[in-house]
Amino acid sequence: MAAICPNCHLPEMIAYVVNDDGLHPFPCLECNTGTVRCTPYGHLSGAAPCGTDGCQGSVRDDYQYDPKGRLSRLDRVRCRLCATDRTAALPAGSAPERAVPGPRLPGSAIRSRPHG
Repeated sequence: MAAICPNCHLPEMIAYVVNDDGLHPFPCLECNTGTVRCTPYGHLSGAAPCGTDGCQGSVRDDYQYDPKGRLSRLDRVRCRLCATDRTAALPAGSAPERAVPGPRLPGSAIRSRPHG
């Protein structure tokens, strides 16, 4: 499962796992923002464009924190115009570079010079 980042507001960039111990989000794939901890009783929100064709609304993810500042709830708020909870896909030209890692390790261009 994935959520909207409350920092860069890119859709589906914060992957998270839900199990018996609660919510366990990973850092944002684009800006590396962590959402595991916040101020006690804190509230963060990330919004992204609605995924319905022609709709000008937005979908929001609300992060709520407990008295110890740990993430306790993550709620998706549907679009107010069309009631969907889908976010718009990123245009192909604007996908984050980290979405698909490069095939070579840093510094490999130096090692790949032809011999001889």
